Amino acid sequence: MKQAQTAVFKVAVALALLSAQLVVGTQGIVFQTSVVPQGDEDLASDCRYEITLTDSSRPVQGVLAIFDRGRDILRYDGDPDVQAFAQRHDLALLLPFHCGAKSPEAGGDMNVDPAKGIGRALFAALNQLAQSSGHPELASAKVILLGFSGAGSLAGRFPAYAPDRVLAVIAANPGHNPLGVDTIDLSPKAAAVPQLILVGGADAITGTQRPYAYFRKYFDEGAPWTFVIQNETPHCCVINAKALVLQWLDAVVAQKVTPPSGQYGFIRTVPSKTEECPEPCRPRAPVWRRSAKDTWGGANWSVTDATIDRRQNPPGGMMPAGWLPTRKFADQWVSFVEQREHPVTSLP
Repeated sequence: MKQAQTAVFKVAVALALLSAQLVVGTQGIVFQTSVVPQGDEDLASDCRYEITLTDSSRPVQGVLAIFDRGRDILRYDGDPDVQAFAQRHDLALLLPFHCGAKSPEAGGDMNVDPAKGIGRALFAALNQLAQSSGHPELASAKVILLGFSGAGSLAGRFPAYAPDRVLAVIAANPGHNPLGVDTIDLSPKAAAVPQLILVGGADAITGTQRPYAYFRKYFDEGAPWTFVIQNETPHCCVINAKALVLQWLDAVVAQKVTPPSGQYGFIRTVPSKTEECPEPCRPRAPVWRRSAKDTWGGANWSVTDATIDRRQNPPGGMMPAGWLPTRKFADQWVSFVEQREHPVTSLP
């Protein structure tokens, strides 16, 4: 008993100082660390990180980083299907906690330009975790970035910051003011990193029109990107796309499928007419408000039907929605985007 108490005390001390190792049942082993800002970085305080090794006996082949941006996105980190996927493919699960900026205009939110501190801090955290975990491969491991809202804009920028370290990006409801997705500038090498862009058809914050313009800017230049609309979904609930996200990752990360393999998706859309609050209506929480427009005045869309083709030319009246790496993912994509309304699972 005394030995067990001593071990617990040592873990608590290590957590406070730098990093800790915790045995978490079947989820694997968890390590924590923090990174001190450098003088010229827009970070208000130390950035904290937690990594889960689902099978610590095997070398890590990559890192799935899930940025803290509300309870819905955090559900990915603890989800059994996500953890099983990570274990099958020897991926570590990294949770970067919210790390606010010190600049007054940020108002405590993060600076979504990775060059302003969060990019360096993330890779510094992996260096530190490589030492504390006994997995030196973490120091050079490539990352998959999953971000929602402002963190979606951050994730979309990472390939420009570190194109050789990013395997794939999932940008969910990507929006931020003033650094929205319309301000992202990617080189051809950075744009070649696969991106899955997920948007809400009733998103009053980010909308669908602006992320779609971002998608088309690079897809039309040959980028292996995919666009997904969640019909009648406000600015929230990305966990409802979990199965689609994992199927996409299986194709582009695990199977390493690249064009010209795969097919192309096309959608027919109509302007969203949703104006009401979801039940129960919460007028003091405008982030959940459903609207036909986003905060920039752009239109929101709903998908009426979708199709796939081996050619990139859209059928009459339809819009390109990107590259679909495998037939299994393509079929799942069609089923998802044609769903009339996706579950709003995070609302109370």
